[in-house]
Amino acid sequence: MFFPIPEPVRRQAKTPHELAMVNLVLFNLLMLIALLGGSFVESDSSLAPYKVLGVAVPLGISLAIAGYTWVRARRTARDGPWFLAAHWRLAGARYQVLMIAYLVGTGLIGLGWLLAQAQKSPGMQDLMFIALQRVAIAPMLITLMVLVMLESGAIYQAQRGEVPNRLAERCPPPADLAGADTEFASAPPAA
Repeated sequence: MFFPIPEPVRRQAKTPHELAMVNLVLFNLLMLIALLGGSFVESDSSLAPYKVLGVAVPLGISLAIAGYTWVRARRTARDGPWFLAAHWRLAGARYQVLMIAYLVGTGLIGLGWLLAQAQKSPGMQDLMFIALQRVAIAPMLITLMVLVMLESGAIYQAQRGEVPNRLAERCPPPADLAGADTEFASAPPAA
């Protein structure tokens, strides 16, 4: 749905999506690369002590940014313009999807660890854990790429004064904006 939103508010509404893009591409992708790369590192390698650090630091920064987004979404919903609040809420909802993907991936890694503990041979233990660790990366990476595409589209929507229909239904616009929308209200009339 399109709304007649002033340019400064539209510019501000791009901020949560730009922050999400930086978070997704920089920290989350880095974390997945470290997780995958760590599965190739031998236990006697000089890089072995840094495997956990390579995953924990980007994950911690990513969780902090997601937490900031959720807090900012709540605060903006209470005190800010509706359009801006809707876009902060949209970015926060997409972090929830990312967290679900991480829980699925963590569950698969945990299952790999449990299955590895059930094996008697140390070689089979390593094989079982590494195999499921690499499989666990797939849903996280696919989710990450989908969210990058969605956030890219959300930046474009914010610039145009658009809010996804489902979000506008869940968080109705104020009365002064409610009747102004329809499909291309901000587009010039056809000749």
